[in-house]
Amino acid sequence: MRIIETITDHLFEINFTDLPANVVEVTKNQVLDTLAATVGGSTCEIDGEINRLASLVKSWGGSEESTIVGFGGRVPAPNAAFVNGMLCVRLDFDDTQVKGLKIHVSRGIVPAAFAVAEYKGNINGREFLTAVALGHDISLRLRRAVGKEADTPFGMISNFFGAVATAGKILGLNKKQFEAALSLTFHQISGAQSGPGTAGAGASIKGLNNGLAAKTGVISALLAEKGFTANSDFLEPQNKRNLYEIFFQGFYSPSLLTMDLGKYFTGVDTAQKEFPCCHGQHTAIEATLSLVNEYDIKPDDITEVVMHVCPGDYNYLANPAKIKQNPQNIIEAQFSLYWGVASAIVYRSVNIRNFTAKALQDETIREMAHRISAVSEPELTNNEGFNPAIVDIKTKGSKIYSKRIGSPLGSPENPISFAFLSDKFKHCCEYSVHSIARKNQERIIQLTGEIEPVADVSQIVRLLV
Repeated sequence: MRIIETITDHLFEINFTDLPANVVEVTKNQVLDTLAATVGGSTCEIDGEINRLASLVKSWGGSEESTIVGFGGRVPAPNAAFVNGMLCVRLDFDDTQVKGLKIHVSRGIVPAAFAVAEYKGNINGREFLTAVALGHDISLRLRRAVGKEADTPFGMISNFFGAVATAGKILGLNKKQFEAALSLTFHQISGAQSGPGTAGAGASIKGLNNGLAAKTGVISALLAEKGFTANSDFLEPQNKRNLYEIFFQGFYSPSLLTMDLGKYFTGVDTAQKEFPCCHGQHTAIEATLSLVNEYDIKPDDITEVVMHVCPGDYNYLANPAKIKQNPQNIIEAQFSLYWGVASAIVYRSVNIRNFTAKALQDETIREMAHRISAVSEPELTNNEGFNPAIVDIKTKGSKIYSKRIGSPLGSPENPISFAFLSDKFKHCCEYSVHSIARKNQERIIQLTGEIEPVADVSQIVRLLV
């Protein structure tokens, strides 16, 4: 049997009763967490581009099918998935898959899921959770098959396939239609990025590739439902123009695509974020917060801070120091260890307010960032989870306080509770482009936490305007 046939059989046959209890609970967390990042992302502006994006998509017109989070208004399902897929990336507050891959998955799946659920109508909570769990599993299996050997800018193209798996399940595709939908996605994928979040120096756009992943998943599922097909050998080793030859230099282990399929759902390995910035910052920020709060260390007491991080985090988040200590926009701040740790020292907390246009004008954070240095420590590399960080804070009188953090809050080893995510969701709602009524917030939390008996999940996303 071909690989794609095994996968499509799986997608078609799995139902809610096949999901282990822990998968159900993790999936609920992923849904609420992604909604939080999406609504908060509706005001993460650099040059007013999010407002322009929402206005542009609304100007295209079309059937009123699916809701744009925060902004309101209903547009064709692919277009809603596109906008919401971009919004949920803006804050860099969405979850991460941590088992050696460190890629973001929910950001492509949940926007597609809600867009298609609204389009289809009367999708109940069990159907919705099953589709989202399957999307996570397929996306991560496709990426895990590559392993860590391939250094590629296409690391998150698997999200295109997670989105279409979810969309197809919600639409109720049969096996042949699932095969067509996955194949049609292969012929549309993109997702290259040249820097953090597609945003190198001076760039304002962030989340474009993810918006395209969510949109493509919806389009491919809809095309397949209408009978369109495409060549379906894109996962087969004998096809020298398969997905992995084209995007991953041929690195992949075909057996990993289907190993324990239906028995182990890889989405359980995701981690939710406590702070709205690159997950590579979280261990250093958490270590810093622990020190300043435990020992009541004031900014004026500090003469120097030294961050010890692995080479990967050093190169991505701390080097070159001259640039990383002076972020010029919100996105650059999200990928600066100096900014995250300085914010923790100055405010003794790190949340959305630390990564806003107003925060970038805060000279106290900028000054503190220049008292911070970073050291690359190869022994801090962890290929199977989060990279630990050690933070040394030196104060007047030459006293040194030191803390090491390995698994930050939100990691599978140290999970965030649904109650914590509920507070995070409310915090994100404070930053919605349009005010979200508190009763709507509470209702969304209730519906998501007890989603199984919900008759139509469309009501959840329609409350987010």
